Amino acid sequence: MTSAQLTASFATQGLGALSGAMHDAFALSGAGVGLMVTAVGLAPVFSLFAMGHLVDRHGERWVVAAGSLVMTASLAATSMAPGYAVVLACLFVAGIGYSTVQPGGSKSVSSWFPSGRRGVAMGVRQAGLPIGGAAAAAVLPAVAHTLGWQAAFAVTATVALAGGVVFALAYRPPPDGRQAPQPPPDRARLLTGPVRTLRQPWMRPILWSGMPLVGTQFAVTAHLMLFARDHFHRPLAEGAVLLTLLQIGGVTGRVALAYVSDRTRRSRLSIVRIGMVCSALLLVLLPVLPARTPFGLLAAATVVLGFFAIGWYGPWVAHIADAAPTHGIGRATGGAMAANQIAVIAAPPLLGLLRDSSGSYLIAWWIPAAITLACAVKAAPPGRPRPR
Repeated sequence: MTSAQLTASFATQGLGALSGAMHDAFALSGAGVGLMVTAVGLAPVFSLFAMGHLVDRHGERWVVAAGSLVMTASLAATSMAPGYAVVLACLFVAGIGYSTVQPGGSKSVSSWFPSGRRGVAMGVRQAGLPIGGAAAAAVLPAVAHTLGWQAAFAVTATVALAGGVVFALAYRPPPDGRQAPQPPPDRARLLTGPVRTLRQPWMRPILWSGMPLVGTQFAVTAHLMLFARDHFHRPLAEGAVLLTLLQIGGVTGRVALAYVSDRTRRSRLSIVRIGMVCSALLLVLLPVLPARTPFGLLAAATVVLGFFAIGWYGPWVAHIADAAPTHGIGRATGGAMAANQIAVIAAPPLLGLLRDSSGSYLIAWWIPAAITLACAVKAAPPGRPRPR
């Protein structure tokens, strides 16, 4: 499942790595750059819960494999797009395919691992996202510079296809029956289920923590290279290095924070809230650093930002698997992630719009920092820490 997450994320997280190339190729504004992330994130708002339902009913293997094929076809079409509007349309279709990976992966981990080991397992699986992002940041800017942005999207299509084939051939459901029996299908529930799931009391702190953090994560990923060029006067090649370091910090955070969430008696959401506070503080710090900041210091701050702003996801998803009913983990994960997609599609273009209108990244970074701090207060986990 980690390989499927990695290859799918190579494409979606690779959009940040291609921000400079697309900005220059189509003369985009900051908001225009952010729209690429919005396009690929828009479809899951409507499809994630349905994909979670399919995973609960039919299992992970073929649902995820089919999603990989959809991603492959749409990314291949993106590489042949005649204009930016067609690029956005193709990325929207790619988002439909990508929406199978998250609920499918969470369901497979919850099926194979008991609660006491689920955090690390989920963290390792979710580490595939920043690993894919780091690989994309290391590879795609060079491909775009040498062969053009079209070739870079062709590479992402090839990687998505490889991931789907490997997953379909290698994955098997747990042999000991840990997957709970499923209730009969209910089509009406498929329509009303998302609202019903999101209104559950245990879902509220999940939403208060997930939406601001995922918005921060995707906004920073989409704009980091341009931020390094505009604010610190660094070439795009150095911005790509920073983006790679951001993702490496995220890989470390996803495993380390998930490990801590398995070993402490505190709620997993307490670990997530610590990540919210640290992410907000770093967003406040970055735009006030002087333009002549040494690259080593800038790199260190970027790694720490990635550790918290991307690393939170492992314990967050593990908490969903703990809190949701056993027969509805896929739907619960899909519902929470569909809500997160609202932040994914809104944050990158809004941050770009703030940058365009103010002429500075100060307001663009500080506003999401303030929102994240406020939501950290609202995301306090209810009740006592869960037993281990």
